[in-house]
Amino acid sequence: MPPRPYSLVNRLVVGLGLLSVVLSAVAAVALDALFRRNALEARYDVLDAQVIALIATADLDPSGNLAPATLAEARLATPGSGLYAEIRASDGSVTWRSPSTTGSGLALEARPAVGLRQTERVSLSDGTRVLAQSLGVSWETGDGPARTFFLSAAESLEPYYEEVARVRLWLAAGAGLLMLALVTALSLGLRWGLQPLRRLEREIAEVEQGGRELLGAGWPRELSGVTTNLNALLAGERTRLARYRTTLGNLAHSLKTPIAALKAIASSADPGTRSQVEPPLERMQSIVEYQLRRAVLAGAGSTVAAVSVAGPLQDLLGALRKVYRDKSVACELEVPPTLAYPMETGDLLELAGNLLDNAFKYCRARVVLRARSRERADWRRPGLEIEVLDDGPGIPASDRQRVLERGVRVDESVDGQGIGLASARDVAAAYGGSVEVDGGPLGGARVRVLLPGR
Repeated sequence: MPPRPYSLVNRLVVGLGLLSVVLSAVAAVALDALFRRNALEARYDVLDAQVIALIATADLDPSGNLAPATLAEARLATPGSGLYAEIRASDGSVTWRSPSTTGSGLALEARPAVGLRQTERVSLSDGTRVLAQSLGVSWETGDGPARTFFLSAAESLEPYYEEVARVRLWLAAGAGLLMLALVTALSLGLRWGLQPLRRLEREIAEVEQGGRELLGAGWPRELSGVTTNLNALLAGERTRLARYRTTLGNLAHSLKTPIAALKAIASSADPGTRSQVEPPLERMQSIVEYQLRRAVLAGAGSTVAAVSVAGPLQDLLGALRKVYRDKSVACELEVPPTLAYPMETGDLLELAGNLLDNAFKYCRARVVLRARSRERADWRRPGLEIEVLDDGPGIPASDRQRVLERGVRVDESVDGQGIGLASARDVAAAYGGSVEVDGGPLGGARVRVLLPGR
């Protein structure tokens, strides 16, 4: 069974769709990192501003502890507000804490050098994540040595993480919509761009079915060379076929006269000479006719129109009934009236005629001819099945393949030359089909022809 043909459009859409998925994912990751960096920098700026505000409002109290005189931010006065501040001495003791740290369990450990900033992430007693920034300062005491203090501001990171989660959700939704839009646009764009290929496929099918002789015009630059060459090939094939058949017709006409003359000479000879000459002449004539039929079939193209099957077969049966009227054969024709197949009428008659002639010769009283549409997994289109059955003696299993060869006869008691089944096999082979011989339900032979969809 041949592999199922794949679609270029589907392959391109899948490939470009996967590429868009990768690029969208990379873009989403990059945007997420950029947002997180900018959001953290904004929080660093807020904390730095709070530390500067502490420096601006801080002063030593009578006990020598550094504390702000006023709170620059109202949230520092509200417990649980998410913004915290504290001042620690160089020994780590806390000299001041904002009211917002009440019950929070905030514990900062950063001890930056004077003039430097240090950030740290800590967790409160309830698990809240906090970002803190500390600045080391040297504070003049007036009459004593300068003292070192650490001024710190901290802010809850929970709003930051919630915002990051929202942004990531929007990024994922946006990336998904973007990928869907890209794949849809790619699919529509490719289908639009590949329309000339579909048109080419359609016109080639029309040529095969006999609906047109050549491909149309107006092709894009990428296909113009292909279509031009195909048209040249089709035109050349038709010209060659016409010339070939004309030559064969002339040859047949030329051979008829000498053979007829030899037959006339043989008929006027004495009986002994006539009995010796006439059989070779008859065989010569049959060989010429057979080889001419094979040559015509070898030159047959595939660009033929579909012909009705029922009409020619009905006519064929009528002619055979007249030829074998003395035998009183009951012949049944089982063919759908709408059945059609793309082949030349002469080839159909040649094929079915050889099979039916054999069936009429060897049957006892009954012949059945069936024709129907047939589908197979290895055929792209429905084909044609022709079946001929008779109630004669049949063909032995050992001879069923051999009788398809030219000149082979199983029953010598019936007149014939053994080329009927071989001719039918050649006609079927010219259309890519085959002939099978086996036993039939009527008791005699069953010959079945399978022609693929064209």
